[in-house]
Amino acid sequence: MSSDGQRIFAGQYKLDVQIASSLSSPMWRAMDLLLKRWVTLVLLPTSDLRSVKLLQECQSAAANDRRDVIAILDVISSGTITGDSLTDSPESYVGIVFEWLDGESLDQLLIKRGEVIDVEIALKQVGIIANSLAYAHSLNIFHRRLRPHNLIFSEGQNVRLSGFGLDSALMGPDSTNGVQQDIKGVGNLLFVMVTGMWPLSSVDSLPVARSTSDATIVLPSEVHGGIQNGIDQIYRRTQTGEFSSMRQLIDALSVGEVEVVENLQARVTRFTANSVTWHPEDGSTASRFKVVAVAALAVAIFGWIGWQLLTSNFKTSDSIVESINSPLPSVEITIPVGTGEKAAISGISTYDPFGDDSENAELAQLAIDGDTKTAWTTVAYRKADMGKSGVGLILDLGASTLVTKIDLEFISAGHTAQIYVGDSPALDFATAAKFGQTDGSTNTASVLAGEPTSGRYVVIWLTPDLPKANSGKFQGGVAEITVFR
Repeated sequence: MSSDGQRIFAGQYKLDVQIASSLSSPMWRAMDLLLKRWVTLVLLPTSDLRSVKLLQECQSAAANDRRDVIAILDVISSGTITGDSLTDSPESYVGIVFEWLDGESLDQLLIKRGEVIDVEIALKQVGIIANSLAYAHSLNIFHRRLRPHNLIFSEGQNVRLSGFGLDSALMGPDSTNGVQQDIKGVGNLLFVMVTGMWPLSSVDSLPVARSTSDATIVLPSEVHGGIQNGIDQIYRRTQTGEFSSMRQLIDALSVGEVEVVENLQARVTRFTANSVTWHPEDGSTASRFKVVAVAALAVAIFGWIGWQLLTSNFKTSDSIVESINSPLPSVEITIPVGTGEKAAISGISTYDPFGDDSENAELAQLAIDGDTKTAWTTVAYRKADMGKSGVGLILDLGASTLVTKIDLEFISAGHTAQIYVGDSPALDFATAAKFGQTDGSTNTASVLAGEPTSGRYVVIWLTPDLPKANSGKFQGGVAEITVFR
């Protein structure tokens, strides 16, 4: 018997307190005596028929190293607990060690707050989870049993995903089709965030949401007021198999977020800005500016005439005619004009908001060093879609600068990139106006502004379709970037 009465699993993990869990297996907070850190420890007797499945699933899931996933740190196929209850034949356990995270699960958060999550915030949080699952799918890892307790909100409300390999092994998967089941699960998580209920059953102490009709699918708007049709449609499509990949769902969530936050003016602006793709020929920018100037002058003239009519105190018709025939005021219109000179770049860094924020950051400077034989490159991926929404570079021009053209040279053909110019280094893809894009037909591209655009930061965003490298993996790279004013 241990002299201090401590219970230690596999000679390394000291059991502290048992954690309340919906899983049918003990879960403990434990101290890793070797690395001196708290961990979460799940124990299942090796005599339990589920232990083999648990071991296999967690060994596979341990390869998922996304920072928004609660990591599996250790998998112990057989270990015993030594301590104050030691017997002649101690029971052997499979032990799964997860990183310890202080935070609240989604169900705990909803119950504590007593109110649902704002729709805009819910779309963003679910988008993070969908991106995390897309990466897992690229590794052939699936969750298959998403529930509110699998979303952990740490201090600052950063969301993390738990339960890979664990929940489906202990409780059984909802379906053997990993992709479709995870898409359904993401839809259900969106449902519970905006309604506070779980569809068609009671889960994690949250109430059940039932349809008032005979429909097999209950929509969020049926059980909670103020939910727009777009949210209903996203949820419905997750449940009916209309999304064939997590990437399609991510795109739909992005569109849904835009529809929630944009007002009528922004909607009209976005429609007119993106409905027509226009590629100006040399010299056509000046012609376009002339048209704009003429239109502005016409507006000024009619505005002046209207003002004269309103302030004439209902003069006689002769007086009105005299006012109309009087000399028009001069109107001075200033239109930004580019100089064609290179803009100075004061800094460059990688931009990886959907990854680990360090995509070969030490190579970023090579994209602006004036040498096309050196380049910033992404890491090598097993799939062209990178398992995330993209990655890129962000250039700091030092101050807000008029940008008229951006020249790019990639390490090879096949790069599709979107370019953004703005005054914030934190880009909101849902609302940001695009400066231009490349089609990947060659390794060089010259992107012209459709209209004068000013900003301090330029983002070169490589979209999820990287070219194949000689190694057989997929990798992107930028050899040189030149910005013109």
